[in-house]
Amino acid sequence: MYNIHHLKEIIGKANMIQFCLIVLVAVNLTKAIVYLPFKMFQLEDIQFREELINPKQPTLTVTILISALILAPIVETALFQTFIYQFKRWLHFNNTTIVLISAVCFCMIHNFSLLYMICTFFGGSIFMYVYILRSEDNKKTYWSVALAHSILNAFALFMVLIFNTL
Repeated sequence: MYNIHHLKEIIGKANMIQFCLIVLVAVNLTKAIVYLPFKMFQLEDIQFREELINPKQPTLTVTILISALILAPIVETALFQTFIYQFKRWLHFNNTTIVLISAVCFCMIHNFSLLYMICTFFGGSIFMYVYILRSEDNKKTYWSVALAHSILNAFALFMVLIFNTL
């Protein structure tokens, strides 16, 4: 029980930079854990649609940058954290239910592949959980999560460019 209270305190009291770094590490650590069995057992991912950036020949356009770094974080934070958090207050859902609803909705719109959806499910869970924790301390909740989402997307774009063009 102490660890959860300590985590709430850390996330609730973190400044914007600390908060974004915590979220960046948490989401990427979760991605690594999800990817590990796929790589170890050489499992094939199931593709549902083309990704925005071709991993074999990554190129960034202004449209992709604006979408990934500005529009998606702002709109997705509004829909999948703020709006769903309001459901909690209206329908008296508990935090676990809200985190699951948010994560499922978040992963459903990121339906490029099965592996990507699994990763975004956990990423969406983290976004909603930290949104709840931040809202309890009234620490610019919406903008904290939107900025963390934007930084996560910037990191992902950077990693695609670096590791697929070397």
